[in-house]
Amino acid sequence: MPHGNALLYCAVNGIANNTNGIGRQTKTFLATLAHHHPRLTQAAGPFTPYLAVPEPGPATWGYNPADLAHARQVVEGLGGRVIALPYDTHRPMWRPAAWQALSEQAATAARGLARTHERVLAIGVDTPFAGLAHSVQPGERIDVLLALFSTAQITERPQPDPDRLAWEQDALSAASRNTHIWVAGIGTYLTRHLQQGYGLDPGRLLPWPSGLHLASADLTAPTAFYAEQTVRSFGIPTDRPVIAAVGRTDHTKGLDLLIDAVEPLRDHVHLAMIVVPTDDDRAALLTRYQARAAELQLSATLIGRYSRTLPRALAALPATRVMAVPSRGETLANIVFETGLWAQHHGAIVLAPDRDGFPEQITDGHNGLLYAPDTPGALTSGLRRALTLPDQQRGQMRENAHRRVHAERDAATHLATLLTSAWRPAGQKLDKLVGHPLPDARTPRSQAPTSTPAPRETAS
Repeated sequence: MPHGNALLYCAVNGIANNTNGIGRQTKTFLATLAHHHPRLTQAAGPFTPYLAVPEPGPATWGYNPADLAHARQVVEGLGGRVIALPYDTHRPMWRPAAWQALSEQAATAARGLARTHERVLAIGVDTPFAGLAHSVQPGERIDVLLALFSTAQITERPQPDPDRLAWEQDALSAASRNTHIWVAGIGTYLTRHLQQGYGLDPGRLLPWPSGLHLASADLTAPTAFYAEQTVRSFGIPTDRPVIAAVGRTDHTKGLDLLIDAVEPLRDHVHLAMIVVPTDDDRAALLTRYQARAAELQLSATLIGRYSRTLPRALAALPATRVMAVPSRGETLANIVFETGLWAQHHGAIVLAPDRDGFPEQITDGHNGLLYAPDTPGALTSGLRRALTLPDQQRGQMRENAHRRVHAERDAATHLATLLTSAWRPAGQKLDKLVGHPLPDARTPRSQAPTSTPAPRETAS
């Protein structure tokens, strides 16, 4: 006899590894379940959470057994389990053939859950699981939510991969045609982009704004002493103004643009960049960035490994004047929200290009700074602007950033709203999230371990 609902969260990153923003979204999801499951069930009714992940192991980029153990601990404590999805580990994962295999395996898992639960909501996180739109059929008591956090049109400008474009278009077209498929409303810019760029029916959107587990210990503002000790432990000097940046070795992150933009300021600042190598040929960008920084004779430290500790310390370091996010294409950048929390008392102001989702995150001069990305020299000018802000104005901007994140980015509220909108009885009114730009959705038919040690936090 089926009992309660099932929530199947399908993700490539964040369960057995944690290497990018999508991984952080999954960590946020896990923390929200761990700390707010009673609140969620009160809002949406009883449900059991499950996780589907590509079969974990050495072939997994950034595989971390502790991450997997944490994920299992969370969902098994709530009656669910982690479901391993077999795939060809000898071939690259970032290709439509692998995505199709993973989506079909996830659909099979959802069908199994439908035999023991009243309804199943299968959330396909980002591009690899967009194939759920085809793999799940009407009448199976399974609703699908495609949670795309970006698209090829955004991250692969100016020449997006045609195979990825076709994969995304097919999935979003299926969502527009089928009443059991929904698309997550992550933010204003992305929803508009999906409608205009892919022809998505706006009636297929369910609101699920990008959020954070605001009570997580690793999102609290560290003391100045802790920040300085941590930064120094990575070999980064703190005796001059610091320009910080965090990203992976991906052309779209624009870290090469930042290196060149710092050159006119090289006598006055230190550039501290965390550049996480990917698991493919893009990893060679780290060597190129290091060579370019040396060629320009910059005072620079490039950290070529993932760390959850260092970004927090850099953002809160009193010497850090700016957290630069020079992306060529971005829906919503986690580092913008996180810096708003970490730099509450001292540290960085965020500087980002006035494009894509950044104006949704930053109001220029209020909680951060924006620059015109297509104007020559604008990034350097933006850095100068950040470096010369009066202390009082910097403090007010940090306060505004912190307040805005807390007001708009509570992941528990967002998940409760999503589940209620997906599972509410027909005709029941759904209250719109305060300040959320999406219209009310139609009624459907049918904190983890970190890897880098750091000094104990001590009062400054």
